[in-house]
Amino acid sequence: MPKHNNLKICIVATSLSNGGTERFASTLSFMLDSLGYDVFLLSTKDSIDYHYAGQLYNLEKEAGSVNNVQKLVCLYKFFKSEKFDIIIDNRARRDFVKEFLIYRFAYNKSRIISMIHNYNIYNYFPGSKSRANLIYKSNNEFVGVSRSIKDRMISEYGFENIKSIYNPINIADLQNKAKEFDVELPYQYILYYGRFEEESKNLTLMIKSYAKSQLNKHSVKLLLMGKGDDFDYLKKLVESLQLQDMVVFLDYNPNPFPYVKQALFTTLSSKYEGFPMSIIESLAVGTPVVSVDCESGPSEVIKDRENGLLVKNYDEEALSLAFDMFLKDEPLYLNCKKNAPKSVAHLDVNVIINAWKSILENEA
Repeated sequence: MPKHNNLKICIVATSLSNGGTERFASTLSFMLDSLGYDVFLLSTKDSIDYHYAGQLYNLEKEAGSVNNVQKLVCLYKFFKSEKFDIIIDNRARRDFVKEFLIYRFAYNKSRIISMIHNYNIYNYFPGSKSRANLIYKSNNEFVGVSRSIKDRMISEYGFENIKSIYNPINIADLQNKAKEFDVELPYQYILYYGRFEEESKNLTLMIKSYAKSQLNKHSVKLLLMGKGDDFDYLKKLVESLQLQDMVVFLDYNPNPFPYVKQALFTTLSSKYEGFPMSIIESLAVGTPVVSVDCESGPSEVIKDRENGLLVKNYDEEALSLAFDMFLKDEPLYLNCKKNAPKSVAHLDVNVIINAWKSILENEA
């Protein structure tokens, strides 16, 4: 679209595939483009599945290498030549030396907004408070994707230049994507979609809770869609529980939403989150959610017994009983299903866009 605003903005992302944080970067690019900003999207990895608005800079491809030194040199030259007004950093930031170099040299001349996507804020603040202060200047701004993240950042690191803005979703777009193809499976299923990553996603809890539940006895299968380093571990766990016929692994799909829409419900068993996209996407297409009450995010979206079920974390019995409740209590299930889309209406891009406009244009 024609550019009516002079702000030149770069969104920095690790990739544009296989996750909610990456999908956020994609959605944000469209929001900022619709406001008339000059939008660039820099992906540090050559992994591009999601659509985006604006211009893409594929760092790994441009550097011609996955070598960090070559990528850092290329990154520095890119930011020096483009002279962005604002950089929105969407990456995890664990490596102190690398982040010090990026923030103090590559990003040095721009206004910086650093995203915090996870309650495990140590993914974004490598090391101690003193080290964090070396990376982030006093005028660095932060956006946390939940209220809990904002509160934790203030209490543990003392940074107060932080706002909380929920992850946005394009509800109309999600509902259209959910109709793009039919899922032709001869059985009912519940669904997890996302990374196969035990450290945060705790899929062991989900699988063991499913094994305890009545779902498999009623031929309701558990579908696990995605990819990740713990795929082999999860396959072996399923085999050890003799659930090979009931737990189905599906490859990562950039459009999982037809599967989401046709699921009995989706589920989340994470140790920690930020503001999980899978929950709000599921609700947007009319599929209720059974989730553990982890820090942070689920309790800010799921209203127990209204649009889903929220249970104590790390409790196989509680999660398995919640699975069974949606199977056995049809009025409860149908009520949650009916309420699902309207429960996330406040997260639509047309609402969240105003919060971003206010921050970027320094409105009170």
